[in-house]
Amino acid sequence: MSDAYPEYIEEFSIEIADFDPIDPTVYIPLPETLPKRNNGIINIQNNDDWCFRWSVLGALHPVKVHPERNPHWLYGGFVEKLNMDGIPIPVPVSTPVYKKFKENNPEISLCVYEWHNQNKCLEFRYVLERRKEKYKQVNLLIITEEERSHYCIIKDLHKLVYNHSKHKGRKYLCRYCLHVYSAEKGLKEHIPKCKGLNNASQQPQMPVKNRSDKAFYNHKCMQPNPYRIFWDLEMLTEKLTSEKKTKLTHTERIQKHRPCGYCYVVVRMDSSLNYEVMSHDLYRGPDALERFVTKIKEELANIQEDLSAPAEMIMAPGDLEAYKEATECWICKKPFIKPSQEVLQKFKEAKHKLLEANEWEASIEEDHPEKKKIQKEYKEALSALNRKVKDHDHINGNY
Repeated sequence: MSDAYPEYIEEFSIEIADFDPIDPTVYIPLPETLPKRNNGIINIQNNDDWCFRWSVLGALHPVKVHPERNPHWLYGGFVEKLNMDGIPIPVPVSTPVYKKFKENNPEISLCVYEWHNQNKCLEFRYVLERRKEKYKQVNLLIITEEERSHYCIIKDLHKLVYNHSKHKGRKYLCRYCLHVYSAEKGLKEHIPKCKGLNNASQQPQMPVKNRSDKAFYNHKCMQPNPYRIFWDLEMLTEKLTSEKKTKLTHTERIQKHRPCGYCYVVVRMDSSLNYEVMSHDLYRGPDALERFVTKIKEELANIQEDLSAPAEMIMAPGDLEAYKEATECWICKKPFIKPSQEVLQKFKEAKHKLLEANEWEASIEEDHPEKKKIQKEYKEALSALNRKVKDHDHINGNY
């Protein structure tokens, strides 16, 4: 019945499952995904549950010869200098435990990182914001093997990230946000303004005298494009198999996007913003991507054919007088400068070579072997003339 309710409760119980975090234990070899040589890591070979304590002491009291061997003999004399009150043994991978260690040892700046085996990269576990020189820096690395984990000393963070980019020189890593720099100067400039992980700061840069002028030089972008293609691809998402997930780089792949359809519209527009839809296509099917690429290539060929035959120039009354009186380019606003004799001579020589190449092709009926080089020299010489030309819209012909 919908209005039924219990008269009394005979027994009420709550069952809670114990949370058993992964505790660091005895020595674990470095994973295969880590560099084997010059990795900046000291993996202490302990046979007890004190790998965290030995790693901290090893970082505070470095040993030059075999620092990974026999921690009891190498670091046993410094045990009393480390306050481990209230910290469970073995030390779990737990932020509250690290905060307790921070309270017990106010002179230590601790950072704990974890090595991600799949992505072969470094990840944060805990960062202690103590940056002054009076604090002793301790960087630890956690490595895992099945349900076991182990603390190691990071002697040199910069060596650990050597293979993270194509730059094969020494790298400089910020221990607070893991940002990598190729030069020590960049790291020193970054440290004062670094706010740690997920709090990256933006340093405002005010204009400096003699360096405050900004200019636009890409003048070809000031003229409207005669053609525009608006397109959209539709995708289906597919889950990756376990085999595909293992082929990872620095990112985690979750699913794959497979094209299933597309739509595009080709629009032609003149300088007066009058537009015309030239063509369009809509398709849905398993071969959507291949068909889309084929159709776009066809459209580009049609566009090139249309632009190869520009409209004739139409000059309204007064346009010719304005052209003759113009003293500067209407795009870059720079004045027209009379070319020197040297520039004129180079242009004449380049023009003569181009004419000879055209005559040679007409007589032999073959392409000239140096035609591209000659054309390039001619274009450069023509550009150096800085001459005044009549510019017009190749679609509607307006001057």
